[in-house]
This record gives sequence, structure tokens and C-alpha cells, in this order.
Amino acid sequence: MAIETQTQPPTSKSTQTFHLINTPQTTIHDALTGLTSLHPSLSYSATHKILHRADLATHRTSRVTVIGFSGGGHEPMFSGFVGPGFLSAAVSGNVFASPTAAQIYAAIRMCQPGGGGGDATGKEGKGGKGGGEQGEQEDAGTLVVCGNYTGDVLNAGLAVTRAQAAGCRVRFLPVGDDVAVGRAKGGKVGRRGLSGHLVGLKVACALAEKGEGLTRVAEVMEYVVGNVGTIGVAFDRVSLPNGILTDLPTLPPHTIELGMGAHGEPGLQQISPIPTPKALVERMIDLLVNTSDTDRAFIPFSSNPSANGDNQVVLLVNSLGSTSDEVLARFTELAIVELKARGFEVVRMTLGPLVTSLKMSGFGFTLWRLPGAKDGEVLERKQALELWDYPVDCAAWRQ
Repeated sequence: MAIETQTQPPTSKSTQTFHLINTPQTTIHDALTGLTSLHPSLSYSATHKILHRADLATHRTSRVTVIGFSGGGHEPMFSGFVGPGFLSAAVSGNVFASPTAAQIYAAIRMCQPGGGGGDATGKEGKGGKGGGEQGEQEDAGTLVVCGNYTGDVLNAGLAVTRAQAAGCRVRFLPVGDDVAVGRAKGGKVGRRGLSGHLVGLKVACALAEKGEGLTRVAEVMEYVVGNVGTIGVAFDRVSLPNGILTDLPTLPPHTIELGMGAHGEPGLQQISPIPTPKALVERMIDLLVNTSDTDRAFIPFSSNPSANGDNQVVLLVNSLGSTSDEVLARFTELAIVELKARGFEVVRMTLGPLVTSLKMSGFGFTLWRLPGAKDGEVLERKQALELWDYPVDCAAWRQ
């Protein structure tokens, strides 16, 4: 069992291990097993590391199902968001490694209206390919969502192709919301996925729970994440749970990194000396709402949001692992004040550890531009807020 250790004094490297764990090989399995003990409404398929609603067999017959998947180490994403009103199932890979195509395929088959004509192993059942059950929804099927990372996208592509060939109805949407990666740098690959997909999933899963079909659920999911952006800041780098003492690269003293990725990828800028919280928040909010920055103006605000009626936003403040609620609350208050000074109104917000990077110290702001007053939006603002407020029963969402 490994105990966190750090040499003194800290320099460009420190020697440390991860938190208390049994073995690195069983870290994710142990966590998911424990979650089912805490929440009896969840079931766990250990073979493919799939956590799902215990009532999935009946739920999938009358509702669109939604799957979130990622590598481990980002908990509570996605396992903490499985339950009524939110995800139908979550698939986890090893720490910072995508689930395999076989894992994702098994989850798709499990979530199909008739169980995909098979079981969680992907074997054909008596119903044949895509066999359904009586009473299933006309526009039934499964939406699969992940962050925009190469391994996740490739493995999901293989799984979805195989599932569609087997007769399954499935839509796949990778989400990139990191504004630290500009258009020039992102190129054809696009932006990294951070916590923006949780905003989209909160709304899309509520629609699915209310009985909407796959086409509409996928359309709304894509629309919402197209109006979302995220910027994070890290106070240190992250160590893997390898169970041994290792040299961990760290930031230089008195330095933070703006825009560091969820796996410790290089960010937009290292800042030293460390700015005041107020100055840091001003910079982060500017990256999210500044429409004159053509490389990073991803959220489609108008040039004058207050005048054009698209100035209402939802704010999500995420801990990257070890940042406390107290610290998040202070940064949240600063963000609300800064947004108000720029003409924006925060009408909903939530905070906490939602998409972590093991025990990284840092936080991120995710901003969702609510539908404007003009016609032509996929959602009306009133409906968007009703879906955001829709009750859920899962381990990690703070309503």
C-alpha cells in the first residue's frame, strides 16, 4: 500500500507516490465496486468495467440510453453521474487510458432497447442483431459521449461501427471544450475535452429521461456543448498511481500553469509570480468571453450580449482533485463578480470535484451560454433551465 511522500525542498522534481491504494492494477475496479456498495441502485460489470443503472433492463426499453466513458483517474466522471436523470452507464479504462473498443461495444449492446440482442460480452442473443422488446420507443437507441482525445475517439469509432453493423442504433459525440487550445493549435484534431460534456449531458440526459428520441437527444447534446467553454489552471502536476517512488516533474517555485490539460499536458502559459486570485479570475474569464480573440472565441456570444439577450450563463466550477470547496467558493464569487462587470448574469451554478485529474491541485471554470432571446435556437431558454434543474439520483452531482 503506497503512502504519499515528498522530498524537501521541492525543486523542479519531487519524489512521491499516489494516495493509499491496494494495487495500481485494481485501483479502478476497487473504486467502482465500492461505489455499488454505497449506492445499491447501481450495478457493476467487472469484465468490461461498466457501471450501470441496476434497472437498466427495463429502463432501456422505453428511454434513450446515454453512455459516458473515459480513462480512470478523472472520477467522479463518469461513474459518479450514473443514475436516474443522468447517465445510463459509464465505462472506465485504466488510469489515464481509454477503455478498449471491446469495453465500449459491450456497454452499447447492454444499453440497447433489447439488450442489443446479447449480453455484456457482446454475444448474440435469441433476439438476433438489434433485437428489441415490445413497447420500446420508436426513436430508441444509445448516445455515446467522451472527451475529445485521440485514443477515446479511435476506440469509440471502432465500437460504434461494430455496433451499427450488428443492428444497434447509436450516436457518438466527442466533446472538446478547452479554450486554452486555440483554433490554430487545435487544427483538425480540435480542442481537448475537460468538463464541458457534463453540462451537455445534464441537459441531454434529462431529455432522454423525459422520453425524447435519440435524434432529439443527440441534437440537443451537440447544441449545448457548442455553447460551452472551459479554462483551467493548475498549481502542480499530477502523479500516477504506480505504487513506487518516482520522480515527478513539477512546476517551478511560485508558478502556476494556465490551461494545463487534464493529464498534465502543457497549458497556455506558465505564470510567475503567482497573480492574485482576482487577477487570475479576470484572465480566465476573459479567455472564455472575449469575442475579439478570434483564436479562442469559441462560445458564440454576440459582440454585445446584454443588448442582444444572450448574456445569461450557467457556471460550473470544477476541482481538479485536491482543491477544497472553500477555495472553489472564493473563486466562484470572484467569477460571478467579474462576469457581472462584463454584462453577464449567472443564473445557475455548481461547484465541486466533477472532472478530476487524480489529486492535481487546481480548478477550472466551465461556462454555458444559455439560449438567447432570438428565434432559431435549438432550445428555448426556459426549457434549457428546466432541463438543467431536472432532478437526478446519482453519487456525485450537486443539484
